[in-house]
Amino acid sequence: MRRFMGYPRTHCDCPQCAMNCKFIPGYLMPNDLLRIAAFHGVDLNPLLDGQYQKVNLRQFAATNLLASSGALVLKNGRPCRIPTLVPARGENGSCKFFDGSLCTIHSIAPFGCAFFDAHQDLTLSSAISAAGLGIISRLWEAGHSLYCRIWDDLHRHGMIAPAPEQCRHRMKNHRGENQFEENSRKETLP
Repeated sequence: MRRFMGYPRTHCDCPQCAMNCKFIPGYLMPNDLLRIAAFHGVDLNPLLDGQYQKVNLRQFAATNLLASSGALVLKNGRPCRIPTLVPARGENGSCKFFDGSLCTIHSIAPFGCAFFDAHQDLTLSSAISAAGLGIISRLWEAGHSLYCRIWDDLHRHGMIAPAPEQCRHRMKNHRGENQFEENSRKETLP
């Protein structure tokens, strides 16, 4: 069973959980890149020829990913964003891996999908999200990781996801005021 810092992945694929697939697909962690690429038959083995690797990676990212401004968080008491990679969107705005009722990559879902569901306690989901975003934040601080280079390349080419708060707003409007409990919170990173 896939785990993250002791937390088991979730497996729910009910219609309530699928709402996220339709409006705000979850963010990727660095190891999701290799997992999703391999699932689609793309070999991103770092031992391969550098040019072959670069072309494969660029094609995979351009077809399957977007650069997101990322979650709005508090870091050292100040609001900031942690840029993340997210799945590309279909014409209707849903995750490109969502077929209208099910996730086509559910077994290897990205971190932001695999460890969260609509039935989760808010305290638990906030803790898991903050831990994941902390890892990505450290990548940005260290500079030039593969994750950050892919994000920069997608962003430079205008392959940008709507901001998370815009996606939540669309989902809120879709569900209706009385049925939606706003989940736009600020996580606090260490």
